[in-house]
Amino acid sequence: MQHQDKHSVPAGLINELRRIVGDAHVSESRTAAELYSYDGSLATGAPGAVVFPADSAETARVVKAAARSGVPFVPRGFGTNLSGGTVLPYGGLTICLSRLNRILGINPRNRTAVVQPGVTNLELQNALAPLGFFYAPDPASQKVATLAGNVGENSGGPRCLKYGVTTNHVLGLEVILSDGEVLQLGGAAHDPPGYDLRALIVGSEGTLAVVTEITVRIMPTPEKVMTQLVVYNDVAAAARSVADIIAAGILPATLEMMDAPIIRAVEDSIACGYPRDAAAVLIIEVEGPVAGLEKQAERIRTICLDNHCREVRNAATALERNRLWEGRRGAFGAVARLAPNYLVNDGTVPRTLLPEALARVAAIVTKHGFEHGNVFHAGDGNLHPLILFDSRDPDQLKRVHAAGWEIMQACVALGGTISGEHGIGMEKMEAMRLVFSDDDIAAQRSLNQAIDPLQVLNPGKMFPDTTEAFAFKEHAAWAAPADSLFAAESDVAATVRGALAEGRALLPRGGDSLAGFGNFPARPLTPLGMDTLVTMVELDPANQFFTAGAGMTLGAIQAALAAHNQWLPLRPAFESAKRTLGGITATGACGPERLAYGAPRKLLLGLRFVDGHGRLINAGGKVVKNVAGYDMTRLVAGSAGTLGVITRVTLKTATRPERCAMISAVGVLEACAGLAAQVLGSSIGAVFATAEPDDGGKWWRLRIGFEGFPETVAAQLARAEALFKEADVRAADAADYDVIAGPFGELYARIAGHPYVFRAGAPADRAAQAALLLRQQAGQGPVLIDFGFGRILLGSPELGDASWHEIGQRMQAIGGHVVLEKAPDDFKERNDVFGPSRREWKLMHRIKDALDPQHIFSPGKMPGRV
Repeated sequence: MQHQDKHSVPAGLINELRRIVGDAHVSESRTAAELYSYDGSLATGAPGAVVFPADSAETARVVKAAARSGVPFVPRGFGTNLSGGTVLPYGGLTICLSRLNRILGINPRNRTAVVQPGVTNLELQNALAPLGFFYAPDPASQKVATLAGNVGENSGGPRCLKYGVTTNHVLGLEVILSDGEVLQLGGAAHDPPGYDLRALIVGSEGTLAVVTEITVRIMPTPEKVMTQLVVYNDVAAAARSVADIIAAGILPATLEMMDAPIIRAVEDSIACGYPRDAAAVLIIEVEGPVAGLEKQAERIRTICLDNHCREVRNAATALERNRLWEGRRGAFGAVARLAPNYLVNDGTVPRTLLPEALARVAAIVTKHGFEHGNVFHAGDGNLHPLILFDSRDPDQLKRVHAAGWEIMQACVALGGTISGEHGIGMEKMEAMRLVFSDDDIAAQRSLNQAIDPLQVLNPGKMFPDTTEAFAFKEHAAWAAPADSLFAAESDVAATVRGALAEGRALLPRGGDSLAGFGNFPARPLTPLGMDTLVTMVELDPANQFFTAGAGMTLGAIQAALAAHNQWLPLRPAFESAKRTLGGITATGACGPERLAYGAPRKLLLGLRFVDGHGRLINAGGKVVKNVAGYDMTRLVAGSAGTLGVITRVTLKTATRPERCAMISAVGVLEACAGLAAQVLGSSIGAVFATAEPDDGGKWWRLRIGFEGFPETVAAQLARAEALFKEADVRAADAADYDVIAGPFGELYARIAGHPYVFRAGAPADRAAQAALLLRQQAGQGPVLIDFGFGRILLGSPELGDASWHEIGQRMQAIGGHVVLEKAPDDFKERNDVFGPSRREWKLMHRIKDALDPQHIFSPGKMPGRV
């Protein structure tokens, strides 16, 4: 499409918009153009008109009308983003979603909430608090930041250190594509079949779709929170404390840092009680069950004293705690008092390199003649240097941009990235070339073109011009010297290019976990082995991550991590120790303990894969917070080898829990499900809640697991036992289990021994109903119900075509889905193992065409038999 002249929106489109939303909700005035020409960044770009739809239906009609007229448009909330993502460099239409501002539902039993895009983060928090729940992502701008904005930027906030960023808490999205088509991606039932489209939309900065409804995961409010203010005379000492706390096996809910200029600005603005003469302060919170929490806080105190802190203050009351956080959340506003403007930088580095990063930032800012302050999420290495300047001075404006660029270079040089949570937008497009090669960017751009072929959705964002040579190649992460795995990866890429030339189709194959997964192939497949991809590239216990070849087994990784008292917190079903990292990542394999630790998609920091063009493509990185570009890591991670072959992965590790124990009881399924819901909706902190048939299925055995410090686990078991005694269940007992093997190995083996293996997903409050449905249609085989995520695994000796179709339809009717992870070939030749067709599958097929245009990887095996 040809972009319209700046501010130009045809009169015919204006008239159509007025018919759709009403005269009062369309503005083309100079005032509106000025108001919507900027956001929280330095970028500007005025729209030709602003439209305010009232609901999803009106929004879809607005989008369709704009696309039909060839007018570019951008979805927008309250414009708090900090990278120019919601301004229009070419003019066009701003679609403001502020009228879509209702909380549509909160379901504590499901642990979900459904909201419209214009609801602010704080409004949701305030609605959840009286119910004993909270929403984990909590950006500092939560008073005015909308949840759709959080989705667009994959926002984090202080609590994401423990709970993860927005993508880890979004279960479903209603989206409108650039042609006006409305799709539902995911929902209350976890792990819908096929590609992780939600993850692709989250963090895409409004360039792929307009979000009109969001289903989020909510969590029980912790039993207790302890807040500490730690005062330092030395910034580097504060930064060292951060790494030492996490290395000690303590994962605070928050670990924030402010330096002297920020402290003084906050005290002048709000007076929160920060010591004005301090070089830095840390705000640290631990939360969870009461038992053992004070011991964690005391251990933190000891670590900080060992790093020569001056003082550790404990917030004695909720008022004191709120006052400390008022200062932290108001820091950006307080700095506005110091200069006409400030530039907010947003790089991320491995946390142990914070002292070096802070020193480099200070040197860069001084070189360019500015003053600055630091306020940032220290626990995950996410820096926010604020550089003070006056934008009315052209020379200062030039120098401040140069300083910002050099800060991004410094973060990349230290193994980090250019943006941890603020996004790319207009301001950091060229910096994308510091972390991604031209091939990497081309792969991401191809997704944009596949999903928005009209190129009207928020154009001029994220992607740089790669037609010219990159002047800063020597500073780029992708231009670093080849490591120990690169030669083997290059060989795999050469094999793929050879297969392309010969017209052969390939099946990526490591530990055989993918061999039988998916539909019957459309043509014969040549196995592509991973046996050369077995190198440990980097193991960094201090920063709790590793990078390894996709052919390494989980067992080998756990053995390597054991020497550092760490583990990869995954216990996937079916011979977990023999499964390769590539296979686990590609299938999202995990067990019920994902409730506490997350599935592979949460642990994944980055990966490299060979795409259908034979190119080695990098996605993500090795830092916890990274929103540079599209989230191709999670897209490829769930693609089961149909988009490319994964050659390496970078995954987060965790300190091994000191004790793993579970309590179990026997009762009817309804009683077990009710008790599980009671536990999961409380602050008890279970790692899993499952049920399996006992005594032939008349009775069910409920298991509740806990992992962590011994004192905490003992108290959790006692609380669970008290709940069991009040419920209609019997024979409660407790038992410890192995941290690596977990408690489900024998049951997994029995399920895997059947020719048909079902994996079903349902809303958590319908998991028991889904399990009974499966057993009614597929027989009384072994089954495991995961109440935490509504997942059911079941083995069956036989399955008819009619029964399979009936199961699929009935699962859809209760808001769920079902996949056959294992089935005989003759059954697959007649049936789609991913169940009834879903509308979003066509979008998956467009993505397949973009990354694998000749369908060289596992053709026919994905949903829809493509």
